[in-house]
Amino acid sequence: MINSYFFNALPNPDGTWDREYNAENMSDYLNLLVGSGVFPNPSTNLQVMASSGFNLVVKAGSAWINGKKMENTTDYSITLDGSDVLLNRIDRVIFYLDMQAREMGIDVIKGTPATNPVAPDLTRTATRQEYCLATVAINKQVS
Repeated sequence: MINSYFFNALPNPDGTWDREYNAENMSDYLNLLVGSGVFPNPSTNLQVMASSGFNLVVKAGSAWINGKKMENTTDYSITLDGSDVLLNRIDRVIFYLDMQAREMGIDVIKGTPATNPVAPDLTRTATRQEYCLATVAINKQVS
């Protein structure tokens, strides 16, 4: 079977349209042209910046995952959980695609406190894709 995309739909005699497309058709097409990740321009796209205390700011910017676009139009504030009394940890600041919720967003994956901490794993399933914007070391007893 050969399919052709994208042409304006014309009305059929019965009032239906001769062509129908959905978001998946467009995403599949865009996915061939643009790989998943953060766009390089401007250079501050989704840049993670320290603020004060446990606060971070993700700068405005755009990213793609599997042909879906996320656009952060203003600085996005994040507050990390406080430090552990005895152990260090590493958190990840991520952007994600959630196919079940039909949304993209920015989030934090909190690491597990440990003597030698490692960054938490990213989820890469058919329903959720996560990409790392930054890893943040949270040392013990830091305020």
